[in-house]
Amino acid sequence: MLKKLQRWIDNATTFTASLLIAAMFFVLVINVILRAIPAVGGFKWYMEFSQYANVWAMLIGAAGVAAQGTNLRVEIIDGISRRFLWGKKLTRSIVDISLIAFYSVMTVSGWQLSQRAVQAVSTMPEFKMGQVYVIFPIAGAICLVSAVIHLLVTLAEKTEKGEAEAK
Repeated sequence: MLKKLQRWIDNATTFTASLLIAAMFFVLVINVILRAIPAVGGFKWYMEFSQYANVWAMLIGAAGVAAQGTNLRVEIIDGISRRFLWGKKLTRSIVDISLIAFYSVMTVSGWQLSQRAVQAVSTMPEFKMGQVYVIFPIAGAICLVSAVIHLLVTLAEKTEKGEAEAK
C-alpha cells in the first residue's frame, strides 16, 4: 500500500513539475516570438513568471525525491553501512528523520512568510508576494508526507542477511 502511494506521489509530482517547466518554456518561446513583432514587444512579466515556475517545479519535484528516497547520498557512508545488517536501514532512517525535521520547518516558516508578504508584485498584476510564496507551505507539506511515507517503508522492509554478508 505504501509503495503504491510512493509511486503515485512520484508520478504526480513529476507530472506537475513537468507541466510547470513546459509552461515556463512556452512563455519564454512566445515572448521571444512577440519581441520580434514591433507593435507588441513581448510580455513584461515573462522573467518573473519563469523564475516562479522554475521554483515551483523544483519544490514540487522534491516531493517525488523524498517519496522514493533518491536524494543525494555519501558513498563512503553507504559503503560502510552496507557491512552491517542494520546499517542501510539506519542510514536511510537518519536521512528521513532529518528530512522530516527540515520539511516541518519549511512548512511552518513558509506559511508564516506567505501570510506576512502582502506587497504587490510589480510586473505581474493581480499577484501578491504571499500568493507566490504559498508554494513553500504547500511543497513543504507534500515533501513532509513523502518523507514520512519513505521512512515507514524503510522501517517496514525486511533486512536480509545476504545483503550485509555479500559486502
